[in-house]
Amino acid sequence: MTPENNLCQFCATGYHAPFERFERLATAEDGPTFLNRCKFCGALWHESLHSATLVSASKAVELYPAITV
Repeated sequence: MTPENNLCQFCATGYHAPFERFERLATAEDGPTFLNRCKFCGALWHESLHSATLVSASKAVELYPAITV
């Protein structure tokens, strides 16, 4: 995860619009859940149908083994 002091102004306040700032890195079909990365600060977000949380690079690889971050 990007340290809090390195988050962009948008990620520092949570997962919200503008959503075009994210690039989708992976999708878990059994969820469905998604791994998104902020184009501004590089923060990794694990998104489900109901919420999104910041995750570390190691947690992202654990959740989505087919990717490298």
